[in-house]
Amino acid sequence: MNDASWVLLHGTPLTPAIWRPTAAHLLGPVRIPDCTSVPAGPEPQASLAERIATEIDGEIDLVGHSFGGQVALELALLIPGRIRSLTILCSRDTPFPAFAAVASAIRSGQVPPADATLARWFSPTELAAGGDAIDEARSELASASALDWARALDAIAVYDASSRTPDLRMPVTLIAAGGDAVSTPAAMGDLQRRLPDARLDVHPEWHHLSPFLDPRALARLLEAGADAR
Repeated sequence: MNDASWVLLHGTPLTPAIWRPTAAHLLGPVRIPDCTSVPAGPEPQASLAERIATEIDGEIDLVGHSFGGQVALELALLIPGRIRSLTILCSRDTPFPAFAAVASAIRSGQVPPADATLARWFSPTELAAGGDAIDEARSELASASALDWARALDAIAVYDASSRTPDLRMPVTLIAAGGDAVSTPAAMGDLQRRLPDARLDVHPEWHHLSPFLDPRALARLLEAGADAR
C-alpha cells in the first residue's frame, strides 16, 4: 500500500493550475506547491526546494515538470530519505544557455508572443484541435509575471546539477518528449546514465506540454512509474 503523498511541481511561467486536472485522477493525497514567485539570487531552484521541504511532511512521490523538474531534483537531493519515487517530466540537469537571451529580452519588455510560446509547447496538430490544457497555458501566459519568468529562465540557462544527480539513489522515472527542443530526449538520456536507478520513457510525438492534454492518461503514467519502482 502506498502511503506517500504526491507532490507536483510546475514549470515557468505556469502556475499550480496546470497540474490540477491531473491531480484529480491521482490516488492518494496531492500537494501542488506554488513556484510562480521565483526567488532572486543565483540558485532559485534550491531556494524553492528548501521552502517546500519545510511545508510538506512525510514520504513523497515527487514529480517535476520543466523548471519544476529542476526544483524536484534539488528537493530530492535535500531530503532523499523522504522521496519514495522521483519523476522528472521534460526537464534536465544541465544548463540551457540560450534561455539567458530570452530572459534578457523579457526584462526589457520584449515578452515572447503567446502563439510562439504555445508553438514550442504543443504540436501544430494539438494546437489545431485545442483543449483545456492549451486554454490554461494561454491564460497563464497572459497573466505571467515577467520578472519571475525572466528569473526562472536565467536560472535554467546556468543550472548544472550533473555532478550531484549521481547521488540520487531513489527510483527515478524520466519522461521525455520527442518534440521538446530544450529538455531533449538526448539531454534526458544523459541524465538517465548519471542516475543509479532510472528508466527513460520517450514519447516521440509529444511536445513540452503535450502530456497535460490528457490528465487521466498522465495520472496513470505517473502512477505506473511510481508503483513499478
